[in-house]
Amino acid sequence: MATQNVFYRELLDNLYDGVFFVDSNKTITYWNRAAESITGYAYSDVVGKTCFDNILAHVDEKGNPLCDSGCPLQEAIKDGKSRELNAFLKHRDGHLLPVLVKVSAIYDANGDIIGGIQSFNDNSSLLYVKKHAAELERLSTYDGLTGVGNRRNADITLQKKLAELKRYGATFGVLFADIDNLKTVNDTYGHEAGDEVLKMAAQTMLSNIRPFDFIFRWGGDEFMLILVNVDQHRLLATAERVRVAVQNAGLRVASTIIRVTVSVGGTVAQPDDMDKSILARTDGFMYHCKEEGKNRCMVDDLPIPQAAQSTANAPVADPTPRQTVTGKVVAPQIVHIPALFGRVDIHAPVSIAVVYRHSTNGAPQQAAAAGTSGYSDKNPPVFDLIIYPSQYTPPNLINPRQDKSGNSNHADKTD
Repeated sequence: MATQNVFYRELLDNLYDGVFFVDSNKTITYWNRAAESITGYAYSDVVGKTCFDNILAHVDEKGNPLCDSGCPLQEAIKDGKSRELNAFLKHRDGHLLPVLVKVSAIYDANGDIIGGIQSFNDNSSLLYVKKHAAELERLSTYDGLTGVGNRRNADITLQKKLAELKRYGATFGVLFADIDNLKTVNDTYGHEAGDEVLKMAAQTMLSNIRPFDFIFRWGGDEFMLILVNVDQHRLLATAERVRVAVQNAGLRVASTIIRVTVSVGGTVAQPDDMDKSILARTDGFMYHCKEEGKNRCMVDDLPIPQAAQSTANAPVADPTPRQTVTGKVVAPQIVHIPALFGRVDIHAPVSIAVVYRHSTNGAPQQAAAAGTSGYSDKNPPVFDLIIYPSQYTPPNLINPRQDKSGNSNHADKTD
């Protein structure tokens, strides 16, 4: 019997896995060499101690202590069922070590449970493999330069959205955005600056779409955006917002700020569409924008917004909250279609009221000579633009068909 015990001890001591035994009171009765090597604790440090002494301080993957509650070894001693889990133990030096833990009950000759056995091994290599696999998966679906999805990811997402459209009627639109004159940036400032411009444009577009929409680098200087639950007007509004955002972004290189623009073509997917037909339409509209002078948007032949036409080749200044108007009063009006006001998309009926406030020099406006518009051309008035839901009438507003003094002589001067 003694010889047999020596044989088993030698066998356990030559395993690569750490192994220890506990009795029914969870007192450690055996600790093999691999356990010493993995944990840094010698045989004499642990034998005779109990699991409740919390020497290894096991925690699960969420950081919950296993020795205080939910100890798998204690559960195995209670019900006789084997268990396996990923956990962490505290090395003697203080650092946490990932381990794969396996526990089982120990039985006597009569079949009664008299203790338990736990084996564990260093799980660092397995965690590395999992982490490396996750990184490879990320690299296979994301563009390494810009951080947005890559073309493979775009193909998969487009096919998925087409399937959802055909089966559930879930609408979506596709935008193609091509950076204008990137070659000029590369030739003038170098390809490193060109790469930074690509990053800047990608992140700018990403910041100007909704969290549940998608953006991908299609290739070179071309990006694809997939937007869910949109119609043509909403898609065009998003395209214009993206265009304006990129136009107003800037990359500082030394003392120079590099600015670029994008030409954007888009289409709303139809139930009978294939991926090739969608790509052909968006590509065609995008190249039409290039031919018309670049820095433009076009979605399914919708007219380009006047704001985009008038600023197609020049940077857009930030919209100001105040405008100076000479000799005009603007009456309230209801907007029932999506429209662009500066950088805000409006997709619901609203009232727009322009309310007289004061003259440009800050002094109260004095009426001009009789027979004129009632405002001095040298001292034009300033109006505030107020936008509110059409169902709501804000209190304390001056009658929009009267001037500040209540004079309605200018009621017919509307724009």
